[in-house]
Formats: sequence, structure tokens, C-alpha cells
Amino acid sequence: MKKKRPGLFQVTARTPRALIFPAIVVIAGIVATLFLGHQYERLARERDEERFVALVDQRAAAVTQRMEDYIALLRGTTALMASRPLGEVSLPEFRRYVTRLRIPELYPGVQGIGFARAVAPQELGPLEARMRLYDGDFRLWPEGERDAYSAIIFLEPQDERNRAAIGYDMFSEPKRRDAMERARDRGRRATTERVALVQEIEEDDLQPGFLIYLPIYRGGRIPDTVAERREQFIGWIYSPFRSGDLFDRSFELRERPPEITFAVFDGESTDDSALLYRDARMDDADPDISHQADRVVQIGDRLWTLRIKTTPAFAADSARALYPWLLGAGFFATLLLGLATLGQARATVVAEEANDALEEINDTLEQRVEKRTAQLERARAKLAGLIANLEHAVAARTADLTEANEEIQRFAYIVSHDLRAPLVNVMGFTAELDAVRKEVEAFIARVAEKAPELVTEDARVAVETDLPEALDFIRSSTQRMDRLIAAILKLSREGRRVLTPEPIVMREVIAQLEANITHQLDEEGAEIVIEEMPDLVSDRVALEQIFGNVIENAVKYLDPTRPGRITVRGRAEPDHTLRYEIEDNGRGIDPKDHQRVFDLFRRAGTQDKAGEGIGLAHVRALVRRLGGSIHIESEPGKGSTFIVTLPKTLKPDEHQEDV
Repeated sequence: MKKKRPGLFQVTARTPRALIFPAIVVIAGIVATLFLGHQYERLARERDEERFVALVDQRAAAVTQRMEDYIALLRGTTALMASRPLGEVSLPEFRRYVTRLRIPELYPGVQGIGFARAVAPQELGPLEARMRLYDGDFRLWPEGERDAYSAIIFLEPQDERNRAAIGYDMFSEPKRRDAMERARDRGRRATTERVALVQEIEEDDLQPGFLIYLPIYRGGRIPDTVAERREQFIGWIYSPFRSGDLFDRSFELRERPPEITFAVFDGESTDDSALLYRDARMDDADPDISHQADRVVQIGDRLWTLRIKTTPAFAADSARALYPWLLGAGFFATLLLGLATLGQARATVVAEEANDALEEINDTLEQRVEKRTAQLERARAKLAGLIANLEHAVAARTADLTEANEEIQRFAYIVSHDLRAPLVNVMGFTAELDAVRKEVEAFIARVAEKAPELVTEDARVAVETDLPEALDFIRSSTQRMDRLIAAILKLSREGRRVLTPEPIVMREVIAQLEANITHQLDEEGAEIVIEEMPDLVSDRVALEQIFGNVIENAVKYLDPTRPGRITVRGRAEPDHTLRYEIEDNGRGIDPKDHQRVFDLFRRAGTQDKAGEGIGLAHVRALVRRLGGSIHIESEPGKGSTFIVTLPKTLKPDEHQEDV
């Protein structure tokens, strides 16, 4: 009678010993999966934190800049009113001016621009009579005796909400009066607390709001003392804002889909009583990946608190979403490997038992071995298929990233190129304005010689001081923007340039770079020491730009308290790469800024040297294109060492188009 062969999970005398190795494999796989998963989740969390902080900074800056744009709009209207004597600007003139501003199109969220006149009690009757020439129903409201009045006489554009506010005495409401008096007495803009606007005429669409006031004085200038300001005061140019309309329309096209949502509170309190605006998406975030932060910003003479929170779009872009899949893949791979080793162990047990009973089961042994071998081959084939699928997925993802990077480079090139055309126009018109200013200045000088009583001091100051300062500011700003655009174009072109490997003698490259900056070295009293360096096969232009930028930075930020010394050295590494070091004894860089200095438009330390924060970002991009890496070792006051690691031989750049 033949002896029955034990099954895969049948326990025999040899089973405990055979299970030891599969158990070790499974335990090691689980531990490795958990460890790698934990490390992955930690790095993903840190990346999310950095991304969230950047988004918070962007949103806070966007809100502040948006409000500054609206205040600039009010300043232009203030100039219109102050340029003429009291009462000379009529309603049709005011309406035409505001219409040309195209507020609904260019300034979304602004309810309108209005003029509120300061009214003494004895002026009420004449004011109402004069305003009824434009509006037969005009009256000042609410009625009642007060020590002082104000009257909204202009408010454009004239829609149903704004018409409801005409004639309203904002001095009758304490919060508005407080801001109006601050603007009048201080001679600068003032913002109210959260208020209910008189434009809230629809019960099903009530929104909190606020107002911004700018004062107007006779003669167009701000008097020196509070008493003079009150005496020469005319009224206020102001804008009412419905908070919901303001923030919904101002930021509705900023992101698609938005990664953050936010609420705005008046003051530093985040109670509901101070709430100005709350995005409807505030409660939609994933609680496991969401982030929240409060940021206080200055809006005029008031503080606002922004509460910023991530949305599901932020979570969708987080690498942490892959964490469960990573664990699942690790456990699945561990299971497959454990089953494979278990099968192998059982095969060993079967083989040993078969050997003991060789004579008894000799006629079936070969068939059993073949069957077990076939099972193992199928398991190996299945595992090989999984590995092939994984390699295919990695290759596809790499191709997608390469395509995205090329698209970003093309986009940067197109945007930078298109930005330069309007910038050239601005620079050209600035030159024309400067020429016109000189002609006006000469004309005023001639008038002053012949009829000095016709030339006011304000006109002279405006032409000889204010206008040149404004033109200089515009010119310096456009020049800086031109440099930034040129730098972006350079980065874009460099990213598309085909790399050409050739044998490079590194000592000759560094010596040529030293010769190029000899004048700078002499001025700084510095020297460059070139030690032993290995040669390589790489792109010469890229290498000159990498080492040239780093060495020039080292010269620029030397410590003036000691003689400058820059040492360049290199050596071959065991992994067949080459390590080059550029060491200086300059100011040094704080450890928290070691990564920051490689970011585009970011600089570290005291900003007392010219620069746009592009050089090291360009260096890092070039090093990566050469297949290498760059990092920094530095401490403040002890100098810095930039470490560049490159492959000994660069492969030809076969996948980029030459432009």
C-alpha cells in the first residue's frame, strides 16, 4: 500500500522546523513595510505642512494686495474731488468718472464709490435744495437733531442697493462716525468695524460689511494740525463693501480647484460676532489631512484675522493619500513572499520524507516533484509579472513627469516672452512722460519769471519733486521686472538646451572662471585656491554656469572682517560619482535657510547685495539635468561649503529639442 503524501498545511514531524524561515520572512516583511510606511507618511506630512504654509502666505498677501488696490481706486477719486473748489464736481461728472473706472469688470466685490459731504446744521436746507436739482426726492435721513451731519450725495454705480443709501447720514451711526472722524482728523484712510450696510435691502441675502473712508480737504493737501483739518474739511470719498460679494468675486478664479478655503474676522477675535466672511467649503476638508492656521493682516488702520483651512483638493494632492496603498502593497508582497517560502519549505519537507520512503514510493516520486516544481514556477512567473507591471507603472509615471516638466518650461518661456511686450510699452511711455515733465518744468520756469503770481507752490512741488519721484519709482520697478523676466527666460532656455558631453579638465575651467573675476577678487582682497580635482565627461556650458554662480556668490558674500579665501577641490567617490566642494570663509548661512537658498526668488540673510534670488535655483536645476545633486554645509560666521555631486560620464541628451 502506498504512503499518502502530506498536503501543504498538513502537520508532520518536520513541520515546525520548516516553518521557521517562512515565519522570519513574513515578520521581516511586515516590520519593513510598517517602517517604510511610517517614514513615507512622516515625509508626506512634512511636505504638506510646507505646502500649506506657502498657501497661507499667498492668500494673506492676496487679501492685503486686493484691499490696497481698492484703496488706490479711492485715492484717484479723492484727487478728482480735491482738484476743484467745493461743489464744483457735479453728479454727471462724478458719474462719468466712476463709469470710466469699469468697477464691476476690474474691481469685483466693490459695492460702489461714493462722496459723503460734511454738513453743518445750518447747511441742511441749502444742501437738500441743491441736491433736489438732480434728485427731486433727495432728503437727509434719519431725521433728528445732531451736533454734526454727513450726507451721501454721490454713490455710483446707481443700482437698486446704492440708490437706497442716497441721503443717509453716516454720522448718525457710532461705528461709521468713529471711522469717519479718524479719517478726518488723521488725514488718512480709515476702515470701520463690521457693520450692517444700508444697502442690505433683501432679507434673503443679508451680508455683513464694512466701509473705507478717505478725507478730502480744500486745496487738495492735508493740513498740518487737527484744527486746520477740521476747518478745511469738505467730506469723504468712501466705498461700502458687502463681505460675501467682495471675497467670493475677488478669489473665485484664483485656483482650479482651490486647495484652501478661508474665513475673515474683524479684529483679532475669531468669534462669530466678528465674522466678515466664511467660505462654504470650510467644513469639507478631510479631517486626517486638513490643516488650519490663523493669520492677522493690516487693512488700513484695522486688523483682520484670516482663518485659512485646506480643502479636499489639498488632500487629493497629498502624498499621504497613497499611504494605505503603500501599506497594502507591502503586506501583499510580504504575503506572496511568505507563501512562496512556505511552499518551498513544504517542498523541502516533502523531499526529505520522500527520500526516507524512496523505495516505497519510487514510482510516484518523479511525478510529485514535477508537480511541485510546476507550482513553484507558476508562483515565480506570477511574481515576475507583478514586478513587470510595477516597472511599467514607474516608467509611465516618469514619462508623465517629464512631459509635465517640459510643459512648465514652455509655459514659463511663453509667459515671460509675452510679459515683456507690455513692459516695454510701460518703459517707453515712462520715458515720454519724463520728456513731457521736463517741458512742463521749463514752461513753469518761464511763467514764474514773467508772472510769478500764476505759479503756486503746490504746482511747483508737483512738477519738480513729486512727478520725478513717481517716474523714478516706475522706472526702477519696470527695470526690476525686466530683470526678473530676463532671468525667467534664461531659465526656460537653459531647460530646453541640448546637453553636449565632452571631456572636461576641471582645473582649466576653474582657472578660467578665476580669471574672469580677477577684478572682483582684487577689490575684495580675496583669493581662489584650486586643489586636486578629477576630470569628467559632461556639458562645458552647464559646468561653467554652475561653478561660476557658486564662486561669484562666495565672492559677493565674503566676511569683510577677514581676508577672503575660496577653496575648490574634488575627489572620486566609491559609487563612481565625482564630488566637488567650493568652500569659503564668508558670512555663512543659517541652517534653516539651507534649502531656502535654492528656491526660485528666495534669498537668505541680510539683503545688502544686489540680486533676484535666481542664481542658486538655476544652479540646482542645471546640476539635476547633469544627473547630479547639490547641497550646502554652513554656519553663520564660519563660512559655507557647497557640495556638487556629478556622474563621471554624462549620457548624451537625446530627448530634448534644440530651440
